[in-house]
Amino acid sequence: MPDFEKGLSSLLVAIDACRGRVDPIALGRAQTLVERIGRRLSLSRDVTVIALAGATGSGKSSLFNALTRTALARPGVQRPMTRQAMAATFGTHETTELLDWLGITNRHILPGGKLDGIVLVDLVDNDSIALGHQEEVDRILEVVDEFFWVVDPQKYADATLHEQYLRRYSGHQSVMTFVLNQMDRLSAREAADIRQDFVKILQEDGIARPVVCQVSALTGHGIAALRRRASQVAKSKQSMVARLRADILMHAKGLRGQLGLGQVGPLTSGQLVNLTQACTDGAGVEQVGDAILASVKQRGAVATGWPLLSWISGLKDDPFKRLRFDRRRAIRALGGGKGADGGDHVTPTRVHPIASARIESAVRALRIEAGANLPAGWQGPLDRVVREQAPTLPDAIDRAMVSCELDLTRSRPWWTVIRVLQWLILLTALGSAGWLLAPLFTSMDLPIWQGFPLP
Repeated sequence: MPDFEKGLSSLLVAIDACRGRVDPIALGRAQTLVERIGRRLSLSRDVTVIALAGATGSGKSSLFNALTRTALARPGVQRPMTRQAMAATFGTHETTELLDWLGITNRHILPGGKLDGIVLVDLVDNDSIALGHQEEVDRILEVVDEFFWVVDPQKYADATLHEQYLRRYSGHQSVMTFVLNQMDRLSAREAADIRQDFVKILQEDGIARPVVCQVSALTGHGIAALRRRASQVAKSKQSMVARLRADILMHAKGLRGQLGLGQVGPLTSGQLVNLTQACTDGAGVEQVGDAILASVKQRGAVATGWPLLSWISGLKDDPFKRLRFDRRRAIRALGGGKGADGGDHVTPTRVHPIASARIESAVRALRIEAGANLPAGWQGPLDRVVREQAPTLPDAIDRAMVSCELDLTRSRPWWTVIRVLQWLILLTALGSAGWLLAPLFTSMDLPIWQGFPLP
């Protein structure tokens, strides 16, 4: 019971975690199972409900009579042979409320004996063509504690039985017994061959170690052994918990399948490059880079140009200042300012609508790649995140741009060297000119070198 309670608790946690991420139908079935478990645990926990399930002509009703040692069931040749589910309660256990929950009105009470504590149910044929019979079979099979699958030599490999039921309940191996009926029609060799083939098919269904009993309801062969198995099942009182535990695992696997079992690989560099390119284009990184280059050239020209003329370059508009980065930085530093309502006001992004559309397209392509291996249940939440977050990306890009430290006001060391040289040259030229003109106003003689005045 502790393991069972832990499994039930884990399923409840999984149901809450899966809301909005898995198929609502699968989630609803898991929730219905939790409610069904609670209901079953409240009803006649000391009895074990065993269902005789099988197709038309398998001999379920005859087997029911053989096990109960009565003639309550009416075998026949018309389809469907069993028209209504019937239950036989062995012993004095109170099962009225349980059978009401099972929806079985045709019920009988028999002496307990070795089968005390068993409620044996003769189901409607699982391949019945009568309206409503299929639903009744499915409904009762969902709530019984133990399955006795009855097959005959002609239909033991019936596709409906295996595909619709046995593969579905393959995880319930611990509460399933397979009964090969009508063995009186076969020789010992034929019976052995059919049993071997039947076991092989069951293993292909996912039932690794099936328990197979060979009986003949007509001659009584194997009936005593089948009654002993039913008695052992009842005495162990493990079927109900084992069945519910298997149900929990089955629905847990169903939810896990909805969530996806494969690994989601890393995003390819191509999509990341596309998104990065779209973001840089949207932010005008190339234009900003060109403006920075032009601004640096202009400031460099002012710093290193001929001192008498470089000031002219300084009169030109600074290409970078035209981007108004300094003003945008100041607004960002103040938290975007306050709107008229007193709330935070986000500075409108400078991303062009066309560029914004490119960014959204790149984000969408990235989302498609990121969710390629995700199950459908995760596609919706991922789309929701993209829809909510994608519109904030242009503003985030703008914030990143204005927060960059461009360091445009810093003077380059080589600018200083050039500036000093330029001024030395200018001062030298002015000194030489004064020296050259000095004889016009004074009696100074100019020194001559190679026939030219030294100044």
